[in-house]
Amino acid sequence: MNQVSINRLERKKALRRQSLVDSAKQLFSEKGYAGTTIDDIVAHADVAKVTFYYHFKSKEEVALEIRRQCQEESIAYIDDLHKKNLSARQMIDAFVKDVAEWTESNWRLLDVFCEQRIAPLIKPEEAEEKVEPMVMCIDAILRKGQETRVFRSDFSTLQVARLLDLTILCEQNKWVRSGRKRGVLLGELKKSFELFLNGIKL
Repeated sequence: MNQVSINRLERKKALRRQSLVDSAKQLFSEKGYAGTTIDDIVAHADVAKVTFYYHFKSKEEVALEIRRQCQEESIAYIDDLHKKNLSARQMIDAFVKDVAEWTESNWRLLDVFCEQRIAPLIKPEEAEEKVEPMVMCIDAILRKGQETRVFRSDFSTLQVARLLDLTILCEQNKWVRSGRKRGVLLGELKKSFELFLNGIKL
């Protein structure tokens, strides 16, 4: 088999794998994580079940891949905010608004992220030190605030980012359980962020 054929085969495998990820993400959004089976995913992707197991060991592994891709998207998101030359405060306002809008459109995907994030607390010996996509974004914004002397420099941006990430998660879950009224989550997130920012601004 020549190199051209090998490259074509690898591209085909990559496309099939991504098709499974995209199908899982859509089904998780529509039916929830618990309500989606591997059979659902392969039917939606229109592939054989053996193809699924060639790429993934379990539904949980697909969820991990969705999370990994979210990390890549987070890096691109922050880069985009930097390119707009926004201040740290403007970046926070844009971030909070985007989180609220994403949650309103994709609230069933919260199951995926909660499942993957709470499990390490239950089995700490299996946990890996990973920075969540949301934490990456908040940390980058807070560091910009320190660099531009908007925020104090005597605190760990990563530690505060993790606290804000947990705050977002709590507000998201509260919003889902309280009826998912549009616009409410944005207001609650703004209030929560304001409390933190008042404590770290110069």
